[in-house]
Amino acid sequence: MDFRELTYITAVAEERSVTEAAKRLYISQPSLSYIISKVEQDLGVRLFDRKTNPLSLTYAGEIYVEHAREILRIRDNMRRELTDIGHGKKGRINIGIPNERAGYMLSRVMPLFRQQYPNMEIRLQESRSSEIIRNLLIDKIGFAVLPGDKSDLPPGLKAERIYRENLYVVAGDGVVREEDLVQEETGEGRKPLKAMSAAGIPMPVVRLQNLKDRPFIIVKEGTFIRRRMEDIFREAGFFPKEIMEVANCISAVQLARAGLGYTITPERAVIVLGGYDSFNCFLYGESQDSWDVSAVYREDVYLDQAERALIGTMKQVFGKEERREET
Repeated sequence: MDFRELTYITAVAEERSVTEAAKRLYISQPSLSYIISKVEQDLGVRLFDRKTNPLSLTYAGEIYVEHAREILRIRDNMRRELTDIGHGKKGRINIGIPNERAGYMLSRVMPLFRQQYPNMEIRLQESRSSEIIRNLLIDKIGFAVLPGDKSDLPPGLKAERIYRENLYVVAGDGVVREEDLVQEETGEGRKPLKAMSAAGIPMPVVRLQNLKDRPFIIVKEGTFIRRRMEDIFREAGFFPKEIMEVANCISAVQLARAGLGYTITPERAVIVLGGYDSFNCFLYGESQDSWDVSAVYREDVYLDQAERALIGTMKQVFGKEERREET
């Protein structure tokens, strides 16, 4: 048994296909099939049930893969620590990040990070939050950048806050009616209340309950924003009867701006598409709603100097913007 065999068997288990695993590993399918058979022969047990489609693990296979991942994790942690001891400046960082968040965050962070680590390769996996978490748990990525709260994460993962991000309701021109807004008494009569957002911008406050029969644009399942929207609707006592599902927040905000419905979105989608002046943004509670954007990684994984430096640069860039909003 060697590290190569451990890597190959776990790859087949993850892909549930010898053909797909061979493509991922850049070896031929016959060679991979031979290695599997050799390992099974050496151990005297079957690791895969070849009668199922897709391929599935036997009980012995589940035990093998569980221990194989742990062995590979220990080896990787050792390599990272030894690399740090040698003050290495060259290597690779595997990051998981939700679709369309990479362009917003990394475009601001990478110029500073490259000053410290000009030869470091950054390999991104852009996907839904659920897929990113799965890949964290099986060590396909070193760390992830994810929004949400600690309660959104499964056991064994640690969240290290990068910055706090605000959430808003967005709608097109004339879509929100005056009766949908929270009113205040003034010397000139009742007027829509405008509360100061965390971004330092006065915004009207919408009554979500008044929108229960209106169309909403929501992001598909498997994302933290979808889960947060469902929590917000639950607290408001309804779930929209008419919804349009889209792949990401950028699409949701664009469609909302076009007047096709309402959406709830993190502020980075608003900023990427032109900023607050380009949208009708509303608060939907007595205070600004927000969530943490964090670096998430396994509690038992060692982050090397380069990974730590990248997370630190993210905190430096976005923490500075957060402090500017608070003042």
